[in-house]
Amino acid sequence: MNAVIKFMKRNYKILLFVAILSVALWSFMPGTQKKSGDPDRDMVLLELLTYVIEKGHYDPAAIDDTFSKGVYKSYLEQIDPSKRFFTQSDIDEFSKYEDKIDDMILAKDLTFFDLTNTRLLERIKEAEGFYKEILAEPFDFKKDEQFSVDYEKMPYVKNDSELKERWEKQLKLSVLSTVTDKEKLQDEIAAKNTDKGKAFEPKKTFAELEKEARESTLKSLNDYFSFIKDFKRDEWFSIYL
Repeated sequence: MNAVIKFMKRNYKILLFVAILSVALWSFMPGTQKKSGDPDRDMVLLELLTYVIEKGHYDPAAIDDTFSKGVYKSYLEQIDPSKRFFTQSDIDEFSKYEDKIDDMILAKDLTFFDLTNTRLLERIKEAEGFYKEILAEPFDFKKDEQFSVDYEKMPYVKNDSELKERWEKQLKLSVLSTVTDKEKLQDEIAAKNTDKGKAFEPKKTFAELEKEARESTLKSLNDYFSFIKDFKRDEWFSIYL
């Protein structure tokens, strides 16, 4: 036991990162609702987080309101970095816990994490409908649109309609980027074959490349959403602890 404590003190910064990341990511993963979780493991995780913060070496952090606000901000950035799941109304609801996470950790209270987990599951289900509908039809690239990828400065959307629009613009940008890369690759291959006097297959049209890009994006999202919906809390726990 003493060896374990010495190891934890020597590696305080690493363990603090792992513990906070575990709380942030393990708590929001689909399949982690309280009713299906293991209360004993919940307590183990929170005990570890509390121990690392309070007993760690290198000027351990105080569990106070400042700590709470920092965890709150980092947590939301980690579970929705591109702001394509939560709406402003969700954030308004979450914000009442911004300076209470310190007290909840000390009280072994998972209310905030359960709330965000439940809401994220709802938003994931909505998003699944969004991207499937959006990717079912060709994009109109003739429209004059702008989209910022500076997600940190980007505000949360006000409602579901704006959320769907954000998904559409993100996916449109992704598909266009893929098509552009494929067109460039086609040109490079054609140029090389021409220099060598070789015959080459006709280039695919923009429409053909756009369709392939949408299908590829759809498959990737289907795989990703299937993965996060099936991921179990115990599996995530075993990875990080």
